[in-house]
Amino acid sequence: MSGSARWMHWLAWAVCGVGWASAAAADDVVALRQQYNQVSASIDTLVRLYGGDKLRELAKQKDNSRLLPANSKLVLIFWADDEAELYLNGHRIGETRLTPTRVEIPVVYLLRSNVLRAHCWDTDRVESGFMAGLYLQDSRGRLRKVLATGAGRWWVAGQRAEPRFYSHSLPDIPGAEVIWGTKLFGEIELEARFDAAQLARAARRRPLAGAPGTARHQPMETHLVVSRLVHLQKQRDELAQKLQARRRSPQDVLYQGFVRRRLAFSLGKASKLAEVESIDAAKKLLAWTEALPAPERELIFPKKQALKGTSHIVPQRATASTAPGEADRRRDYAPPAVRGSAKGEGRSTGPGGQEPSARSIRLGRSTPWELWGIATGLLFYLGVVSRQWWKLFRAKGWTS
Repeated sequence: MSGSARWMHWLAWAVCGVGWASAAAADDVVALRQQYNQVSASIDTLVRLYGGDKLRELAKQKDNSRLLPANSKLVLIFWADDEAELYLNGHRIGETRLTPTRVEIPVVYLLRSNVLRAHCWDTDRVESGFMAGLYLQDSRGRLRKVLATGAGRWWVAGQRAEPRFYSHSLPDIPGAEVIWGTKLFGEIELEARFDAAQLARAARRRPLAGAPGTARHQPMETHLVVSRLVHLQKQRDELAQKLQARRRSPQDVLYQGFVRRRLAFSLGKASKLAEVESIDAAKKLLAWTEALPAPERELIFPKKQALKGTSHIVPQRATASTAPGEADRRRDYAPPAVRGSAKGEGRSTGPGGQEPSARSIRLGRSTPWELWGIATGLLFYLGVVSRQWWKLFRAKGWTS
């Protein structure tokens, strides 16, 4: 091979190598851009679902560790028949369906004056009720009551929530009674208030005797969201740094919401991707959480129990008596089996919501031989009636 041919051969290999390297670098940039877009979309979705304004307000809060007595944790135990979701100062705590649930509330969500709200609804047309207790837990696991249902501290529609007699077994929530609104079933909003002074008084009380029954432990839902947003924002910053290092002229175009038409790069019915607004909330949360203790930033995703939802709410019904009575409270409480609902699931009812009669139950449990006997009797009856009508039709008529 001549010198010129050898030179052309090496030049071709060099050009191919540069082309392969450029293609690999381009593929790497595309993959990073895809990851960056996915992270940005996840941040935007979480901010939309949980409210950017609420998250920004949370990021403005100062250190509230002094609101909680030393060596204490704030614990909420709640239960509902059938379903409920709870909020503290507008931040979602969690949800329950016929299962006692225990949530530790981090001190960062406390204010000088706090509002605890419960959105409750009935779905199964059996009984309706709500129980909850807010406690201080010391380093030895003992509980001191801050407030509990049934003590006149909970309100519904401007009236005090009424204690209810509950005929089925109840979970053992110390110092709590079953409460509801003025009518059975339906959907209600319960509300209670407490402040820092009540927390200080509770710390001076004697601990409750014994221990509460078993309850499902789960983290505060808003705390999970905040931790998730912080994690995503850190990941987004790392991806942005990698993209910045690989930038070339002409510069990459950062997505600003839409190009010419608002349908471009949209999230469908959720409208355009508002990256600028959502990233601002995520950045503020990231800066705020950097000073928080590590356990409060841990990312935990518990296995959640699915709710039927507000579409299964049983219509409200007036009640004649709300006299409290003896209730069966169990530390080893187990939720009942899945029951019927207002939309005809499970057990059927007769007119007026009454149970089906014994006759209808027997018909529903008839054997095939009984059904064949009934069918044969009906056919015989129809045959006899048809023969009589045929004789009348063929008979001669008489005229005067």
